[in-house]
Amino acid sequence: MQIPAKLPGLKKLVILWAVYGVVWIAPEGVLWQTALLAGLTTAVLLGYLVQKIFSGRVLSSGWWVGGTAVTGALFGLLAGLLTLFFMALKTGLHAHGPEFSPAEINWVIRQLPWWTAVGLFTGAGLGLVGLGAASKQ
Repeated sequence: MQIPAKLPGLKKLVILWAVYGVVWIAPEGVLWQTALLAGLTTAVLLGYLVQKIFSGRVLSSGWWVGGTAVTGALFGLLAGLLTLFFMALKTGLHAHGPEFSPAEINWVIRQLPWWTAVGLFTGAGLGLVGLGAASKQ
Protein backbone atom coordinates (compact mmCIF):
# COMPACT_ATOMS: atom_id res chain seq x y z
CA MET A 1 0.00 0.00 0.00
CA GLN A 2 1.24 3.46 -0.94
CA ILE A 3 0.73 6.14 1.72
CA PRO A 4 0.00 9.46 0.01
CA ALA A 5 2.30 12.43 0.65
CA LYS A 6 -0.70 14.47 1.79
CA LEU A 7 -3.64 12.73 3.42
CA PRO A 8 -6.82 13.71 1.59
CA GLY A 9 -9.30 15.62 3.72
CA LEU A 10 -6.90 16.39 6.57
CA LYS A 11 -7.08 20.17 6.08
CA LYS A 12 -10.88 20.06 6.07
CA LEU A 13 -10.79 17.96 9.24
CA VAL A 14 -8.56 20.56 10.92
CA ILE A 15 -11.00 23.33 9.98
CA LEU A 16 -13.94 21.29 11.33
CA TRP A 17 -11.99 20.58 14.53
CA ALA A 18 -11.12 24.25 15.07
CA VAL A 19 -14.69 25.44 14.50
CA TYR A 20 -16.12 22.75 16.76
CA GLY A 21 -13.52 23.51 19.44
CA VAL A 22 -14.63 27.14 19.57
CA VAL A 23 -18.32 26.15 19.70
CA TRP A 24 -17.64 23.47 22.35
CA ILE A 25 -16.31 25.97 24.90
CA ALA A 26 -19.59 27.83 25.51
CA PRO A 27 -22.24 25.26 26.53
CA GLU A 28 -22.29 23.46 29.86
CA GLY A 29 -20.59 20.08 30.07
CA VAL A 30 -22.26 17.47 27.88
CA LEU A 31 -20.37 14.20 27.71
CA TRP A 32 -21.07 13.32 24.07
CA GLN A 33 -19.94 16.79 22.93
CA THR A 34 -16.72 16.41 24.88
CA ALA A 35 -16.12 12.92 23.49
CA LEU A 36 -16.72 14.27 19.97
CA LEU A 37 -14.09 16.97 20.49
CA ALA A 38 -11.69 14.33 21.81
CA GLY A 39 -12.35 12.13 18.76
CA LEU A 40 -11.78 15.01 16.35
CA THR A 41 -8.60 16.00 18.18
CA THR A 42 -7.34 12.43 18.05
CA ALA A 43 -8.12 12.14 14.34
CA VAL A 44 -6.20 15.35 13.60
CA LEU A 45 -3.21 14.31 15.73
CA LEU A 46 -2.99 10.80 14.29
CA GLY A 47 -3.55 12.11 10.76
CA TYR A 48 -0.59 14.46 11.03
CA LEU A 49 1.51 11.79 12.73
CA VAL A 50 0.84 9.26 9.96
CA GLN A 51 1.46 11.91 7.31
CA LYS A 52 4.74 12.97 8.94
CA ILE A 53 6.14 9.48 9.44
CA PHE A 54 4.76 7.44 6.56
CA SER A 55 4.03 9.86 3.70
CA GLY A 56 5.17 8.51 0.35
CA ARG A 57 6.16 5.10 1.73
CA VAL A 58 5.06 1.78 0.35
CA LEU A 59 4.04 -0.75 3.00
CA SER A 60 3.63 -4.48 2.60
CA SER A 61 0.21 -5.97 3.26
CA GLY A 62 1.18 -7.15 6.73
CA TRP A 63 2.66 -3.82 7.76
CA TRP A 64 -0.37 -2.00 6.33
CA VAL A 65 -2.94 -4.03 8.28
CA GLY A 66 -0.79 -4.04 11.41
CA GLY A 67 -0.30 -0.30 11.13
CA THR A 68 -3.99 0.41 10.69
CA ALA A 69 -4.79 -1.85 13.65
CA VAL A 70 -2.25 -0.09 15.90
CA THR A 71 -3.45 3.32 14.71
CA GLY A 72 -7.03 2.29 15.51
CA ALA A 73 -6.06 1.13 18.99
CA LEU A 74 -4.21 4.40 19.57
CA PHE A 75 -7.28 6.27 18.37
CA GLY A 76 -9.52 4.53 20.91
CA LEU A 77 -7.11 4.97 23.80
CA LEU A 78 -6.17 8.57 23.01
CA ALA A 79 -9.80 9.59 22.42
CA GLY A 80 -10.70 8.27 25.87
CA LEU A 81 -7.78 9.98 27.58
CA LEU A 82 -8.47 13.25 25.77
CA THR A 83 -12.13 13.02 26.79
CA LEU A 84 -11.00 12.98 30.42
CA PHE A 85 -8.60 15.86 29.75
CA PHE A 86 -11.30 17.97 28.07
CA MET A 87 -13.72 17.20 30.92
CA ALA A 88 -11.18 18.63 33.37
CA LEU A 89 -10.38 21.55 31.08
CA LYS A 90 -14.06 22.48 30.69
CA THR A 91 -14.54 22.41 34.45
CA GLY A 92 -11.52 24.67 34.89
CA LEU A 93 -12.60 27.09 32.16
CA HIS A 94 -16.09 27.60 33.53
CA ALA A 95 -14.89 27.69 37.17
CA HIS A 96 -18.32 27.41 38.76
CA GLY A 97 -18.21 23.86 40.01
CA PRO A 98 -18.05 20.50 38.34
CA GLU A 99 -19.31 20.22 34.78
CA PHE A 100 -19.41 16.43 34.90
CA SER A 101 -20.58 14.04 37.57
CA PRO A 102 -18.30 11.46 39.17
CA ALA A 103 -20.45 8.80 37.48
CA GLU A 104 -19.66 10.28 34.05
CA ILE A 105 -15.94 10.44 34.82
CA ASN A 106 -15.92 6.85 36.07
CA TRP A 107 -17.90 5.74 33.00
CA VAL A 108 -15.28 7.19 30.65
CA ILE A 109 -12.49 5.51 32.63
CA ARG A 110 -14.31 2.16 32.42
CA GLN A 111 -14.74 2.60 28.64
CA LEU A 112 -11.02 3.06 27.91
CA PRO A 113 -10.26 -0.65 27.35
CA TRP A 114 -13.40 -1.05 25.23
CA TRP A 115 -12.67 1.99 23.08
CA THR A 116 -9.11 0.76 22.59
CA ALA A 117 -10.30 -2.72 21.54
CA VAL A 118 -12.95 -1.31 19.21
CA GLY A 119 -10.31 0.96 17.66
CA LEU A 120 -7.96 -2.01 17.17
CA PHE A 121 -10.56 -4.12 15.39
CA THR A 122 -11.94 -1.21 13.39
CA GLY A 123 -8.43 -0.24 12.28
CA ALA A 124 -7.64 -3.81 11.26
CA GLY A 125 -10.94 -4.09 9.40
CA LEU A 126 -10.41 -0.81 7.56
CA GLY A 127 -6.90 -1.93 6.68
CA LEU A 128 -8.25 -5.15 5.18
CA VAL A 129 -10.92 -3.24 3.24
CA GLY A 130 -8.22 -0.88 1.93
CA LEU A 131 -6.13 -3.86 0.84
CA GLY A 132 -9.09 -5.37 -0.98
CA ALA A 133 -9.91 -2.10 -2.70
CA ALA A 134 -6.28 -1.57 -3.75
CA SER A 135 -5.98 -5.09 -5.18
CA LYS A 136 -8.97 -4.49 -7.47
CA GLN A 137 -7.38 -1.43 -9.09
